[in-house]
Amino acid sequence: MSSTKNVIGYVRVSTSKQDIGPEVQIAALNAEARAKGWNLTIYREEAASAKNMSRPVLQAALAELKAGRAQVLAVSKLDRLSRSVVDFAGLLETSTRQGWALVCLDLGVDTTTITGAAMAQVTCTFAEMERKRIGERTREGMAKIKATTGKHMGRPSKLDPSTVERIRSMKASGGTLAGIARALNDDGTPTATGKTWHASTVRQVLSR
Repeated sequence: MSSTKNVIGYVRVSTSKQDIGPEVQIAALNAEARAKGWNLTIYREEAASAKNMSRPVLQAALAELKAGRAQVLAVSKLDRLSRSVVDFAGLLETSTRQGWALVCLDLGVDTTTITGAAMAQVTCTFAEMERKRIGERTREGMAKIKATTGKHMGRPSKLDPSTVERIRSMKASGGTLAGIARALNDDGTPTATGKTWHASTVRQVLSR
């Protein structure tokens, strides 16, 4: 059986900057493919937001990986995949669960190698720190509002649209309902009623 890996090289086109244009991204991925003996297929996404993990071409790539028809997802730069390290960490978790690897050339992340996998863990650690930092800022802000106005801000009557978008993004990147709920609880993101997130709560948001 051949040991050659089928690799999806994901290229996103959304800027006129030449240093991260599609040709530059493709050249970097081709060079890596030659060095490592990959069977590389380029998936090119046109003018899509980096913040939205539900982009159609990216979702097609993830479906191929989940089905086992490719073993690696590779990007030349993290911001071509997502500008959110938290989303990237979620994708790393998905890749581990589904049995495929993730390569991000500018971060030195390559989960097909021991060193690259260690770098991935460092990335996840920083993502976790960022989630907790966001939670701290949220709680501090609520406490300040309560101290200055006497109003309790812990039970919003409506879920923030940015939270809805984040939940959809995490689900699109392969996050489980329980995993999404855990991440939201860890960073102190409130539900619409100010209670604890559960898988069922996440499901309700996604079904709207």
